[in-house]
Amino acid sequence: MMSIPVAVDLVIKLGGSAITEKSLPETFKEAAIRESVKLVKLCVNKGLKVVVVHGAGSFGHQQAKEYKVTGGWMRDSGGSQVNYGFSLTRVSCMKLNAKVVEQLTDEGLPAVGLSPCGNWTTQDGKVVQSGVSAVSSFLGAGFVPVLHGDCVLDTVTGCTILSGDTVIKTLCKELAVGKVVFLTDVAGIYDKPPQVPGAKLIPNIRVDENGKIVQQITTDALSCDVTGGIELKLSSAVEIVLQSKGTVPVFICQVGSKAAENICIGGEQLAVFEEGTVVTLCREN
Repeated sequence: MMSIPVAVDLVIKLGGSAITEKSLPETFKEAAIRESVKLVKLCVNKGLKVVVVHGAGSFGHQQAKEYKVTGGWMRDSGGSQVNYGFSLTRVSCMKLNAKVVEQLTDEGLPAVGLSPCGNWTTQDGKVVQSGVSAVSSFLGAGFVPVLHGDCVLDTVTGCTILSGDTVIKTLCKELAVGKVVFLTDVAGIYDKPPQVPGAKLIPNIRVDENGKIVQQITTDALSCDVTGGIELKLSSAVEIVLQSKGTVPVFICQVGSKAAENICIGGEQLAVFEEGTVVTLCREN
């Protein structure tokens, strides 16, 4: 049987917490952005077809929350205010996208921002129209597409926020993707919040075909996972692995780490790295 050619070798997600100071409105982490750009350049120079997706971090979240953009204007009596908030949120998000694209082009890369607004549409939060064809076209023409979480129109609520993770899940569903790497501000997924004494990095997370994590994790750790946001970080990775039937591995590692470089430019063998977490599918025999 012939294998499907890989249209996208690598999707790199720049986490909002990794490249911005989330506690300070519209504040870049300059060093982290530079490290991210260096990694993308290394991958492109190796001949890899790369798509970059970044989170919003401290850009856009305050405006979206204040004006209840996620819920849309059809569910809010102050529709005009939601519209205004939609515009303010986009202005803020575009500042970060412009920064990332500018940094990439400063390094000689043909990066192009492809904002979801206007090309992607949701129906009660679920993607019903995507801009994946544009991503594929630009990638095929030799560009490095740079997408991000954004405000989009929604056929039920009027508008909503489309997350960067949802963009990645859609890319993996509609294109042949080799691997996905989430760059975060920590080394990977831990058995409890990493700031808690005794927290241990989990190098390999295996999920079964129902999306359940297979290896044993203590009950205390599971409760910490939920309250500490670990479950939220994992959910997108698990969905990508499941919808690809295990053909797309997902890695979670720290921006600027040697592990990130090794994972991005490494071969197809899923090695256990000193840092980072890989999420894979465990099939029943």
